[in-house]
Amino acid sequence: MNYSISFPRTFTFTLIYTLLCFMHFSACADDNNIPADTVIENIVEVTAMHDHEENLHLFDMSTHEIPSGWTTFEFTNASPVDHFFVIYKVPNEGIEAAEEAGEPLLDYWFKGVTEPFQTEFNPYVNGEINYEEFTNNLVGSIMENASWFFDPGAVPTGGPGFTAAGRTSQTTVHLEQGNYVVECYVKDENEVFHSYIGMLELLTVTDEESGAEEPVATSNMTISSTNGIQHDEELSAGSHTFEIIFEDQETYAHLLGHNVQLVKLSDKNDEELLSELAAWMDWRQPGSLVDRAPGGAEFKGGSMEMTEGATAYFHANLEPGDYAWIAEIPDPAYHGMLKTFTVEDDDASASAY
Repeated sequence: MNYSISFPRTFTFTLIYTLLCFMHFSACADDNNIPADTVIENIVEVTAMHDHEENLHLFDMSTHEIPSGWTTFEFTNASPVDHFFVIYKVPNEGIEAAEEAGEPLLDYWFKGVTEPFQTEFNPYVNGEINYEEFTNNLVGSIMENASWFFDPGAVPTGGPGFTAAGRTSQTTVHLEQGNYVVECYVKDENEVFHSYIGMLELLTVTDEESGAEEPVATSNMTISSTNGIQHDEELSAGSHTFEIIFEDQETYAHLLGHNVQLVKLSDKNDEELLSELAAWMDWRQPGSLVDRAPGGAEFKGGSMEMTEGATAYFHANLEPGDYAWIAEIPDPAYHGMLKTFTVEDDDASASAY
């Protein structure tokens, strides 16, 4: 049966459980991607870990309950592969359905969304069915158990972007009262989404206001389906706080919307590397979004998908070298969402292209 239904603004790939973190911001500032002079209130520390014996990818979080308002997620990747931390707000209909079923919300989400996604993905990635059959099967399965996922839909609210192994990134977003599911859908070498094997967790935001102030940006950028990533400012080495404004949002062929990622490159003029990186960002293909980005590309963080009009702040400490802004969508260059630039030494400037 063919289902004609629109996907939510972001088609979540959710898949599993997680935990949360205790690493000190100041200890990582110089060696990772965190500006050493950044002072931010209401920080949630998150560590990505890998249980080698059980082959589980996990989040270790400093708390699962936070006040509403501006919240900074400090994301430390202590595992050997790339990860991110995307946040989805669960609609009231999903919460009520879980209560009626007498199940914990996270378990209910896993059974209704995460598990079907992996189950229906398996025959597709193994070459047994085509992509259209996969999406039809997936929608049918989720509609049967979690129709609220499509209507009114789970709302993407950003979160720390792709962060390389051994690195720390930091992203600030505004969260309203409610229940949120967080996940990472990078795949392992067996084409299993991390959310299916541990990286799925619940975050509760209370009605108490945190009082944290909105960050002050040192640089501004926008992203849209029509104009791509727009950031033409010259950048120098050192600390930056990037304001990222999502002017619109669109669901692309891979069932997700656009986001903004920062990646350090060995050579911004290496067309083969840029092509490999763009292909790796499309989870639909076997071998893509598996483990780590291609050699010569190291992710520094960014902002995961958000709805139209939303704003995220990405805090980064730039070292001299070649970089790119890239969105995790099919063929990002075609959509104007792959922009390379160079950060010169401290007393030189960066040229954006």
